[in-house]
Amino acid sequence: METILTNMTLLIAVIGVLAFIVSLITQVFKGVGVLSKLPTDILVLVLSIGITVTAFMAYMQYIQQVIIWYMIIAAILAGFIVAFVAMYGWEKLSELWKRFYKGK
Repeated sequence: METILTNMTLLIAVIGVLAFIVSLITQVFKGVGVLSKLPTDILVLVLSIGITVTAFMAYMQYIQQVIIWYMIIAAILAGFIVAFVAMYGWEKLSELWKRFYKGK
């Protein structure tokens, strides 16, 4: 149980850091050239998936593990979570958690 709690804490921290990076990049680039015509939510979604997959592949290279095809799919799905957090913030995520998590 302790391992699960530690891994979940680390995962939430990584999602937070990635969402912060996506938000920062979005604020810088959303008014530049062609990107100013693109809706901000689409920019956030593309950045989130790209940065999450890149960070995952870099981490796997760092720990020298083999990347299997379904890991890439999981990283893409994690990119959607990062996009959600970057677009709507921690308050909405916390609200959803409280709504669906039935504590003891």
